[in-house]
Amino acid sequence: MFKGLRKKASALLLYSQPSRPSGTANDPSSYDKILKQVHDFEIAFKAMDYLLDDRTQEGIDLLQEQLNKHEKAESEQPAAIFPLALGVMEFIEATLGFEPEVMERAHQTLSDAETASLNNAKYNVRHQLGTSHIYPPGTEFQVTYAELTLLNALLMLLQESNGVVEGAKALFKLRKAYQTLDSIYKKIKELEPIFNKNLAKLKKEALLQHEGISASVSTVDLPGYRSPSLRGGSSASLPQDVKLLKNLEAVYQMRKSRIEGTSLIDPSQVQNVNMYATTSSSELSSSVVSAANSVTGGIGGRPDSPRTHTLSQNAKFRNPNSSSADDEFDDDDDDEFSDASDSFHSFGNLSIPHRTHKSSSLNNSQTLDKAESVISGANSSSISLRNSDHEDNHMHVSTVDEYIHSGVQLCFGILQVVLSLIPPTIGKVLSIVGFKGDRVTGLKMLWRTAITSRNIHGELALLCLLVFYDGPVQFIDDGYQLPGQEDSNVTDVISIDKKSNISEEELEMILKNPALYTPQLLTKARGYFPHNALWLLQEGRMLAAQGQLVKAASLMQSFTDNPQTKINMQQVEALLIFDRAMLYAFKHDFDEAARDFIYLLEINSWSKSIYLFFAGSCYLEKWRMIKLGLIEVENREKSLKYYADQAELYLKKAPTYVPGHGINATNKKGGIGGGNKQMPFDKFLLRKLQHVEKRQKKYPELSFLDCFGTSPVHELVYFWNGYNRMTKNELELTLTLLGYSGSMNSDYSANNNEQKFAKLEESEDEAMIRYFFQSITLRLLNRVSEGVALLDSHVISKYVTQDSPNMPFKFIKMTYSPYLYPTALYERSMFVWLLRTSKKSANIKEAIEECKAWLKKSESVGDGDYELSNRTGMKIKAAGDRLDQFKAQI
Repeated sequence: MFKGLRKKASALLLYSQPSRPSGTANDPSSYDKILKQVHDFEIAFKAMDYLLDDRTQEGIDLLQEQLNKHEKAESEQPAAIFPLALGVMEFIEATLGFEPEVMERAHQTLSDAETASLNNAKYNVRHQLGTSHIYPPGTEFQVTYAELTLLNALLMLLQESNGVVEGAKALFKLRKAYQTLDSIYKKIKELEPIFNKNLAKLKKEALLQHEGISASVSTVDLPGYRSPSLRGGSSASLPQDVKLLKNLEAVYQMRKSRIEGTSLIDPSQVQNVNMYATTSSSELSSSVVSAANSVTGGIGGRPDSPRTHTLSQNAKFRNPNSSSADDEFDDDDDDEFSDASDSFHSFGNLSIPHRTHKSSSLNNSQTLDKAESVISGANSSSISLRNSDHEDNHMHVSTVDEYIHSGVQLCFGILQVVLSLIPPTIGKVLSIVGFKGDRVTGLKMLWRTAITSRNIHGELALLCLLVFYDGPVQFIDDGYQLPGQEDSNVTDVISIDKKSNISEEELEMILKNPALYTPQLLTKARGYFPHNALWLLQEGRMLAAQGQLVKAASLMQSFTDNPQTKINMQQVEALLIFDRAMLYAFKHDFDEAARDFIYLLEINSWSKSIYLFFAGSCYLEKWRMIKLGLIEVENREKSLKYYADQAELYLKKAPTYVPGHGINATNKKGGIGGGNKQMPFDKFLLRKLQHVEKRQKKYPELSFLDCFGTSPVHELVYFWNGYNRMTKNELELTLTLLGYSGSMNSDYSANNNEQKFAKLEESEDEAMIRYFFQSITLRLLNRVSEGVALLDSHVISKYVTQDSPNMPFKFIKMTYSPYLYPTALYERSMFVWLLRTSKKSANIKEAIEECKAWLKKSESVGDGDYELSNRTGMKIKAAGDRLDQFKAQI
């Protein structure tokens, strides 16, 4: 098996194969093929942009249309970028919903696309197609292969039903992607000075020679080709040049509109302008050639007025038999690309809106001595220009080079972050695999890509950052913050929404206070893609992370309530509804939360058992709120019966949908290829309900709901990071609700000599769960000393038997609630941090070491593949990495 993999990988090591050195001119006979490939890349970018705007079907239709044309033309040239685009789209769809059947389809598409990329890479090497100014032929498909391998491996890792063995398999696949990306990244860094020198030269020539000219043709996408003026303007070459310039115009305008964020605008909504309506065909050719003669291979003109500027966009190339002028503006074919063998007819120009930005011109007396790299933000030693606007800088980079740079940065960044998040139970195999992740390096790559790239890679990088910082799973522990570096104390905030490069120093600032910068990029994304609820969901998450639960829930609710809005991608709708349900649970609006969880049963197949369990848990807690007198109802007895019946119905129905357990789960798949594997939360709910069943058998006189100890909704809220998002009022209500099941007159119990709600004596195991959550609630209410005392005396002391200095750490292996024991020690680390750093004379180094000691104990207690081990392990890992980051700063 491994021999076959090695053969496959070796086919991609294109740098080791004999090929034409980068920068050497292409054979003119290959120009058509090169421009066809560049055009295909732009088509793929546009198709993926449709998905980002919740218009997936339009993107798929665009890809299918191009594939049909490709097959009809019977061209021997592969078009592997189209399978990649479809694979990326299906990957996004799969990871939004985690539905087994969708993940399986994406897995198959990505696998097929891997093969297509291998074939296309070989083709480019064999035919020596130099699509880049500096990288050898085939490099772009080396990147596509690495991207596909990475996404395929992530599909495996993102399945919570996976254990250690499955995780190890995914890591071996990641290793393949890592090796390929590492090789390309080293080559990029090696050639960066040459790239920067070329970039600065192109930009300088364009601005010095053509200041004020609104050219619309750039030869940057055709390495080795020089416009007629630079060759002396020989008329003998005019026909060929006209054909090439026509196709260059198409690629240039596609890239320009994409970077400006206007490529998805419906042409019927803007004014059609034919600049050559009264111009004959011969006059038109002269006009275009004249314009082309003023182009040096760099950028053309820049828009200089807001939103009403007329510019040539998406030039269309017609069959010479086409004679209808109206055909020039046929919306269905506005991205049509002709071979150079087609005769040059005419192309349309559209008046389209674009973003307002400053025009940039070069002062001839200005000294040009340094250039800022679009790769790393570093300064090159060659000529340069001062910063110009976001769109202008990007137009000097070819589409293929842009794809290589942004693709490697995105994929390598994701890979570094993912590997850094691997829980300890799976992370042990990293020593076998031979590599590990660097979270800081990975995050910097993602930030750079999100800031500087206006393509699918930039938007995916942004989504990764938003999930990392504001998502429902805690990948970064914001509770650890160096004194004085809190967001509220930062006054110097960088404006990043229009940057085309970013320095290392600026990235360091961003990493310290990311919450000050994600809103800038999210606002820009919502402007580019106004139709996609995915971006609205991210805004809601961001608001929730800031503690604005009411505003976040209202934003999501008003969107779905509005009859004018429509969510086409069902996975996005399900994700929004799920997040909204959790927000309602965080703010104790349990009717609304249960309603949303029940609705998810109709639109999403991720886990019906968990949706049912969540809904039942919400009704259980609403029942307890009425019992405690926390809310007023018209008919108390009737309401209690209603909520009791609803809670029992859904809680008892939940296990029937657990794979391999319930009668309703016969055909349920548990992952790629099926297997009926249970997810961690399936095991969690089965264990919770088994405890209830045992108590009910022991106390048959008690009702089903009276046999619950600590309400499971508090555990669910915790694992979806709800406590950190609650307001003071919500936290105080949580503290009270947790006391419902407490023993008589015990600490923070609602049961005392004056009133009693619980009918079942609280066991020590259940008390540990209650006290654990009450201690966290007290800490978030700034009652830190109370919280840590509760955690120590009622939780940790029950299983830690020796924790003295200079003595080995010892504990009892408890099994009643597997996640609790390592998680309590993790939370103890947070208490230590707050207590130590709150002092004026705080010793940060000592605080870091003491916190890390608690995290190490947590890892010791949680050693092994236990229930919810992945989530607990990620929390521990996130805290440890955060502390290491602080240690490096001081």
